[in-house]
Amino acid sequence: MTTESKLTHLEHPEDRLITGGQEGFHHSLHDLDAVHEQLSGHKNKAHLATKYDGAPSLVFGHHPESGKFFVATKSAFNKTPKLNYTHADIVKNHEAGGLREKLHTALKHLPKVAPKTGVFQGDVMYSHHDVAHDDKSYHFKPNTITYSAGKHSEEGKKIGKAKMGLVVHTHYRGLTNKLEDMKATHYHGILSHFGSHPDVHLVDPHYDTSKAHYTPEAQKEYHHHMREAMRHVNKLGDVGHAVIAQHKEHLQRYVNDVVRTRSHPDAGKFQNFVEQIHNKKLGELKTASKRKEHSFKSVADLTHIHANKEHFEHLFAAHGHLQAAKGVLMHAMHGHTTFHHSINGKPSQPEGYVLSHAGRTTKLVDRKEFSHANLQKREFGK
Repeated sequence: MTTESKLTHLEHPEDRLITGGQEGFHHSLHDLDAVHEQLSGHKNKAHLATKYDGAPSLVFGHHPESGKFFVATKSAFNKTPKLNYTHADIVKNHEAGGLREKLHTALKHLPKVAPKTGVFQGDVMYSHHDVAHDDKSYHFKPNTITYSAGKHSEEGKKIGKAKMGLVVHTHYRGLTNKLEDMKATHYHGILSHFGSHPDVHLVDPHYDTSKAHYTPEAQKEYHHHMREAMRHVNKLGDVGHAVIAQHKEHLQRYVNDVVRTRSHPDAGKFQNFVEQIHNKKLGELKTASKRKEHSFKSVADLTHIHANKEHFEHLFAAHGHLQAAKGVLMHAMHGHTTFHHSINGKPSQPEGYVLSHAGRTTKLVDRKEFSHANLQKREFGK
């Protein structure tokens, strides 16, 4: 079981090298090794779940203070939370029609299956009017991925009857009766707390590693990438990690740009990327004093990057090998899935997996396929 704070953002293991430095890298190393061990047939305390591309993320359950049932988005954890106890609350708190509809459906039907106590989080996969069908299958597209299930399959039979589909992945617990004090826990068997009702299709996200196909060749490839990642991280040293820490925000943006454009990262391209950001900012500033101040910052950033190109090259190499090692593990896991997946009509793999290990939750996502499609969707409003 993994316990942490609120589940509002999941990080890629390779990005922990950027956001957490040496410590972040070792977190990723231990996390990926935990998956490797399970796929190799060894038991450990890590929990793996399939990551579903649902929307919205739903927080729901009985409030620990009042005992009243509520539904909410991630805004449940805002300083001023938006909790919906009634349909009138939903209309008052939310403007978007599609979101309102999902919340109305959840408020109406989730009490039929939810435990009498406890707060949970999950991803909405569909409400009944979202489901399309042909002669053989049901289809629904909550976000980027289209999910399909045969009408006569176990999941298909549930879809045919349900008013909504939901993947429940998180249980919140606390020592006090304050919602803001509760911590997220992730473990296999979370749905054992729930009842059953044909109106609510509860999808179990637990991933059974015994069904993965992890060949000796794949294991050899995994170890190769992990050794190479370690080699480049060792060359960074304390000085290199200190350099990276000064450009953390720009590096995170650059990594996403690399995914979006399907380009190969290197220090020179990163320097050009940062220069474009600074130039755009300069064009937005109204006063000469502000522009002068920002020009000094721009020159300092670009000079620092240029002087430390070797450190950035080691970073990008280590980042790439971590991503490749993760990809080997994911490829071994892809053979066993509950649904058929497609993106823009083309067959695809699941979005990825969620690893809960040693108090951390990490997402294992194919950035070349899913993250690229997701970023393209955001950019062009598809």
